Amino acid sequence: MSASSSRAIALALVANGGIALSKFAVFLLTGSSSLLTEAIHSTADCANQVLLFLGLRQGAKPPGSRHPLGHGQAAFVASFLVALLLFSVGGLYSVVEGIHKIRHPETPHHLVWAVGLLGFAILLEGASLRGALQAARAERRGRSLLRYLRQSSSTELVVVVAEDIAALTGLVLALAAVLLTMGTGNAVWDGVGSVGIGLVLIAVALFVGVEVTSLLMNEAPPLPLRAAIRAAVDADPAVARVLNLVAVVVGSDRIMVALKVQFQDQPSGTALVAAINALERSLRARFPQIQHLFVEPDEAD
Repeated sequence: MSASSSRAIALALVANGGIALSKFAVFLLTGSSSLLTEAIHSTADCANQVLLFLGLRQGAKPPGSRHPLGHGQAAFVASFLVALLLFSVGGLYSVVEGIHKIRHPETPHHLVWAVGLLGFAILLEGASLRGALQAARAERRGRSLLRYLRQSSSTELVVVVAEDIAALTGLVLALAAVLLTMGTGNAVWDGVGSVGIGLVLIAVALFVGVEVTSLLMNEAPPLPLRAAIRAAVDADPAVARVLNLVAVVVGSDRIMVALKVQFQDQPSGTALVAAINALERSLRARFPQIQHLFVEPDEAD
């Protein structure tokens, strides 16, 4: 289990737990629809972080007879379940609740408390997002945030970052809705804010779901990594030609690589085995993310 991922998830869990309790308390005081949907969103986020912890623990288990490639994809399954929760519990409920409040507006009260809470929650979510971005900094390697979110196999970090971005956006929308309700006296804005929050959650859930589904369907690692592995094999003095390379993501920053290689003429079978073993040691040393490596000697057709 990645220590940086665990810290990011723990920070998000603590932040969302405190925020959820505060939102429910202020919702009971004000009756604001936007605050209710935000409270439910924060509660769903807490459940999401628990799921991510369980996925990470399961994914850290070693390979066995029933799972010879390990349990790394357990983190992908947990992330997919998080996307489902975000879409249903967070997004759809917020939209339905918001439409109801638009059609049947109810003027919330004591909104000054809501403004104070939302400002406090924005600070906490900002701290959570900052921690998640710091945890992901080493893996980003200079890539833009969007490109990192689309290419990373560390789905637990991707989910935490995406959730925090959605939460911050939702809090800003909720604050805007509360301020507009206070300024205009029109309770419809409260429902509009709830719908906006729901649409943001649905968009993030769909993004996470699509990216995780691709990993569950045996996605290949990024092209630059595959090219670097092929170049390293080509550079081996015992290799004449790389005939085929198949690489598949099997866990968070873990891949399986299968190679079909034409070797230079070897004086004996023992020498060929030694050349294969040397190539495997070299690749594992250079690319620590390779968890499983298979090298098949062959001749070109």
